[in-house]
Amino acid sequence: MQSMFFEREDWKLFRNMETLPQKAGVPRSKLSRLVCKELTDNALDLGGDCEIGYEGDFFYVKDHGSGLDPELFSINRPLRSSKYLRLPTRGALGNGLRVVAGAVVASGGELYVSTRGKNYKIHFQNDGTAFPESLSDYHEAGTKIRFTLGGMPIDSSWASLAMEYAQGETYRGKTSPYWYTSENFFELFQSYSGSVRELITQFDGCTGGKAGKIAAEYTKTSAAALEFDETEALLAELRAAVKNVSPERLGRIGKLDGYSGYCKSAGTLKARTVKGEHDAEIAFVLEVYAIPSDTPHITVLLNKSPVTGNVNIDHYKNLLSIFGCGLILCMKAKPAVILINIITPYIPIVTDGKEPDPSIISDTIAESIQKAVSRAQKSLPGDVVERKKSQKEVVAACLEQAIAKASGNGEYRFSLRQLYYAVRPYVIKESGKEPDYAYFCTELISSYEAQHGDIPLMYRDERGTLYHPHSGQDIPIGTIAVENYQKPVWTFNKILYIEKEGFFNVLKEKKIPEKYDMALLTSKGYASRAVKDLLDALGENSEEEITFFCIHDADAYGTTIYDTLQNETKARPGRKVKIINLGLDPEEAVSMGLEIEKAGKTGRKKGVASYIDPEWESWLQYYRVELNAMSTPQFLAWLEGKIRLYDKGKVIPPESTMLESLDHSLQDKLGQKLVAEILEQNHYADQVTQAVRQVKERCGDSQTRLAETVQAELKKEPVNLWKDVIKAVSEDMIKNCRF
Repeated sequence: MQSMFFEREDWKLFRNMETLPQKAGVPRSKLSRLVCKELTDNALDLGGDCEIGYEGDFFYVKDHGSGLDPELFSINRPLRSSKYLRLPTRGALGNGLRVVAGAVVASGGELYVSTRGKNYKIHFQNDGTAFPESLSDYHEAGTKIRFTLGGMPIDSSWASLAMEYAQGETYRGKTSPYWYTSENFFELFQSYSGSVRELITQFDGCTGGKAGKIAAEYTKTSAAALEFDETEALLAELRAAVKNVSPERLGRIGKLDGYSGYCKSAGTLKARTVKGEHDAEIAFVLEVYAIPSDTPHITVLLNKSPVTGNVNIDHYKNLLSIFGCGLILCMKAKPAVILINIITPYIPIVTDGKEPDPSIISDTIAESIQKAVSRAQKSLPGDVVERKKSQKEVVAACLEQAIAKASGNGEYRFSLRQLYYAVRPYVIKESGKEPDYAYFCTELISSYEAQHGDIPLMYRDERGTLYHPHSGQDIPIGTIAVENYQKPVWTFNKILYIEKEGFFNVLKEKKIPEKYDMALLTSKGYASRAVKDLLDALGENSEEEITFFCIHDADAYGTTIYDTLQNETKARPGRKVKIINLGLDPEEAVSMGLEIEKAGKTGRKKGVASYIDPEWESWLQYYRVELNAMSTPQFLAWLEGKIRLYDKGKVIPPESTMLESLDHSLQDKLGQKLVAEILEQNHYADQVTQAVRQVKERCGDSQTRLAETVQAELKKEPVNLWKDVIKAVSEDMIKNCRF
């Protein structure tokens, strides 16, 4: 059999979700973090500050720089980048925009770029290029980039860290010839198409005159045309002409509030050449911060931005261990929350995703950690480690400040996720732990609201779906959607809450919602606050009595869904909607002979619903049964049997409502019939055609100036759509022609 060979160009790896993590250097689960970080790093490097946030499903980054070419988002283009020049900036590789574009393409998302006076939608072509469609004018300075990643949630935690630590002193100089080995210096010249003199001026200390003297021999030669021995000689001449940059010039974050231990070190690291004569002598600044804590935690920054690799920390028997990103450190030190910031123009990178290998300065890191932890310990009264507050205590103490930050001092609404990022720094510094988002939502904030009531101005993102029978409409369920929701009258009198949305399709296909006048509701794995708000709204505002059914897996978590929906809190005292638990309960699942699975071990007792017998409570600690263990016919028969036990029949409104509906229907249908007959008798279509022709003849100027008018009006009222202007023009034409 003849072998078959296939070729794939490198850029195609960026547009496939299976291969993109290879180029990004992070697993798929961290891809959205990297995309947000890349855009934020670029914005901070260009303008010194930027703004990040969410607009609906879109995450955005807005800077105050000089703008960019939207075609840079092509994934099939040469790797053009200023990052070949070694500088202590946040970006270490010129791969960022291709990763951003690739993530949008691979996930089926959308990308919009507003820059240099225009708003663009980026359309990605099959050949890997990007076509920027100009949508409208952009009236602000700098660049704003907005994107979604299809159905993937966007985690901006790395971007938030970059924003949090974008402070202190910044390097304002140029690159240094001492920061390159012979090989790196040659590759730098190979990647530059301009003149030798232009490239020489990019080095620290090489003013116009000095650059001209050094490059005199190569005035008629492009930088890329030089041979290795020629760049070797140039590197030697450059080093003879200038001094190396002092590490102190690189900048720093400086001392941070909340960290009682701080140690700053500076020096140079060696990178050995292989085939040339010149090793690199690369300046670096190392800052280590520490807070005493019984629960160690570590964050590592490179040039004030979080690294993409995993760095772990552990404490056992007076030894503090740190491992990851090439580091393997074990030292005598107390447990602590540690922040490390390395500022340097170059550090070895082990993946395309910029995962650094700081082991080249591991001795300095270990020594600095010990000093910072020791200084943090000495700052404590009596050298006793103060008990760290629990996350719940920290949230309660800082929530007012966090709400003010997220809401712009009460001026704007804000999402639960925005509040999480406002609270996050306080929790890490005070408790030593990074809060899990799900725990933050379901435990910390829910507990707070149960005690104090709703948090003003806060909304929850859409985390569920409500399907309307008879209309076939799917409605996303979130705080704002629920606030604006109006139930269609006399349409359904039941709602089925399903733990898993996967059952929606089979129920829709078999017309179960229509058969029982029953809406379908899910909240993607847990009964979210928005779902509970919807229940309250239906109970308070519905004319008809609503029965709320709940089905779930026969596992510990599934049994608690009913309790969660039923329980009263201070935030939501007493629901008027009747909630009925249909199962699946464990005794029923076992009696049906469904497949039993072992429940995952958590190391602690699993919570179960209050209605579960002690015998089955013990069973649920070790076993579970999924609804999916039933075949589709079995599931439908089981569900309909359960519904019929409580079904009070189809929705039938009072006779007066039906008579009123009949009158409306007769009026609509007879009215349409009569209008059609009258229009036909009076040659309506011909009259309209003639009238349009007369108006256009009398007001011809309006047509010739139409494009100019639309542009002028949209400039005055940017919130309008072009069709709004067309409508106004037509009204003026009719009025002015006195038709």
